Amino acid sequence: MSPISADDLHRIFKKLDKKNKGVVGIEELQHLLEQIGIQTRAEELEKLVGATAGLNYLDFFFFYEANVKAEHDDDLLKAFEVFDLNGDGRISCDELHSVLSRLGLLEKRSADDCKEMISVYDANSDGVLDFHEFKDMMSAPTSHQQHT
Repeated sequence: MSPISADDLHRIFKKLDKKNKGVVGIEELQHLLEQIGIQTRAEELEKLVGATAGLNYLDFFFFYEANVKAEHDDDLLKAFEVFDLNGDGRISCDELHSVLSRLGLLEKRSADDCKEMISVYDANSDGVLDFHEFKDMMSAPTSHQQHT
């Protein structure tokens, strides 16, 4: 799911709020989800949104943000599992070096370079990356993003 601007999200909310009550009901949410290919029951949505009356704009915004974050975390977990070769929940220097080598991304870099990469995001200084540290690393702006 790609991020939608706040303006776009506001326009979507206004289109869904057909009765102009300032609230998007469960039925409108269900219809929107069906239009994008997600089949769900009203009861499931009620549990998810926590309100049978529906969502005001702020609730709608947080509902969207929570779902984008959840999908992003799922994608990051899958990426983490690619690097966590032995499945212990941590990425070691050897694992990082092995995966990057297989991907052809190391060229002439050594295991020391991998240690250095890990140390930048190794918040607890244990020499490995856990999922939260990996997530921080993957969410950090690249040098290109920092300059724009």
